[in-house]
Amino acid sequence: MDTRKGSKDPHYPLLKSSQHHDHAYFDQLRSKMRWRLTVVYLTPLLVLSVLFYFEYSRNIHEGIDNHMRSIAENQRNTIDLFLQERVSNIRSEFRDEVLPVPYSANEMKAVLGDLRRESPAFVDLGLFRPDGELVAYAGPFPDLVGKNYAQETWFRKLQSQKSRHVISDVYLGFRDKPHFSIAVRRPGKDGLWTLRASVDPEKFGEFVSSSYLFKDAEAFIVNPEGIRQTFSTRKEVAADKSLMPERTPETEVTEVSVGGREYLRALAWLTENEWALVVRVPEAKAYASLHQARLMLAGILLLAVISILFVVVRSSKKLIGRLEAADSAKETLRLQLFNAAKLASVGEMAAGVAHEINNPLAIIYEEAAMLIDILDPQFGQTVDYDEFRERLGAIKEATMRGRSITKKLMAFARKHEPDPEETDINLMIDRVLDVKKTDFSVSDIKVVREFEEGLPLLMINRNQMDQVFLNLLNNAKDAIEDDGRITVRTKRDKDWVRIEVEDTGCGMSLEVLEKIFFPFFTTKVVGKGTGLGLSISYGIVEANGGRIEVESEEGKGTNFVILLPISNM
Repeated sequence: MDTRKGSKDPHYPLLKSSQHHDHAYFDQLRSKMRWRLTVVYLTPLLVLSVLFYFEYSRNIHEGIDNHMRSIAENQRNTIDLFLQERVSNIRSEFRDEVLPVPYSANEMKAVLGDLRRESPAFVDLGLFRPDGELVAYAGPFPDLVGKNYAQETWFRKLQSQKSRHVISDVYLGFRDKPHFSIAVRRPGKDGLWTLRASVDPEKFGEFVSSSYLFKDAEAFIVNPEGIRQTFSTRKEVAADKSLMPERTPETEVTEVSVGGREYLRALAWLTENEWALVVRVPEAKAYASLHQARLMLAGILLLAVISILFVVVRSSKKLIGRLEAADSAKETLRLQLFNAAKLASVGEMAAGVAHEINNPLAIIYEEAAMLIDILDPQFGQTVDYDEFRERLGAIKEATMRGRSITKKLMAFARKHEPDPEETDINLMIDRVLDVKKTDFSVSDIKVVREFEEGLPLLMINRNQMDQVFLNLLNNAKDAIEDDGRITVRTKRDKDWVRIEVEDTGCGMSLEVLEKIFFPFFTTKVVGKGTGLGLSISYGIVEANGGRIEVESEEGKGTNFVILLPISNM
């Protein structure tokens, strides 16, 4: 026998759908939908925000670093120019025609006055013999005259190097007051003479710190050991003893920790001396714009997240609400069609059932008439109570028989809620066959039961599955023209219970077989079939977690196979 299955067209059958879901299912679906939509919407936003944040932070860092570097280099160039001018000032005053050797006190004072007019940072002026003795002086420390500076670092450095001038670090010297010296030398008749001018480090510091990157920033000069050579008039700070980098032509911008505080530091080496300019600003001040941008980005991101969550919650609530309403409407329609099909099946059985009910009614009528005759005085019959009791018993028996038939019909016609329950499939099929017993007997159809014993109980909707088997049995009866046979089999097939309803009827062609599960498709004459029985049966079986198949060959009969899962328990 060829095996054919119903069409897989997406519009078939009308009731092919998953089983009806309760409110908790839609709550769970709504929750899942919200989480998934939230992930879908927020993931690209968060990824873009993270990328934008790091890229923007990098650009801001680079911008601030470049700005710091630019300020430090500009100020370094200004300081270099300042020192070069001071050296040039001293050198121009130390020419033979300006300050001849030997010297005079008035000439020294005049030269100091010229230097101070060029820069008020100059403190005093001294002339040194080749042996290091201070022989001429102009300034506030006249007691220095006669002191020998031969062992001073700046003097020895000037005498030993090729350069004709030297700029010293800040030191106390004989005057015991911080200052640094700018000294030049000039050949004389008896050796190299030196002219030295002292510079006030506080005034020089004011000049160095005259340009700031940010509020609370500071700029100062350090030597290669990291010892400060200038002092801020705004704030006295201890010498920066942090490790100094090697001298490079490039300006370095780094983050450093000083005294437990974090700073952004730009360090530019001077070309005129072995000094470095340090521009330093607290990180919180340096990156204030970055922090503001972060807060702004966080605020925008927060608003975007709130907006997305609002849209997701509202959309999911609206969409799932529509799905729940559609599912409820579909379930209502399915139950209405199910009950309509059941009533139609009851109607199809009416003719056979009417014959069955007529028999007990005829018995009741005959026995009641006989009792009336016995009790009629005109016949003059003697009442035989044993016979009277026997006839009443026959009436009672006929009444119970009719009641049994109508009770079975009412059980099929009654509406039930689709609640699954543990069901013995063999007992359920027996009950359906009992309802059809009279109908099959009138049509001279033999029913064969081939049930496997000990089948597990199935969690199914018993009332709905009654309708499925009733539909299949009605179709099998209609397919058998004269006498024939309907065989019902049950057996276990791995994790399924297999039920077969096989008839010896006319069978179906391939064209009919492909359409049998379509709603309203029928091969019966007009008025006899609705075309909904198999469509409804298909939906019921699927709703109970099973599947239905059909095997048919024209002229040889049809076999409907229902597989119900044992795992439903």
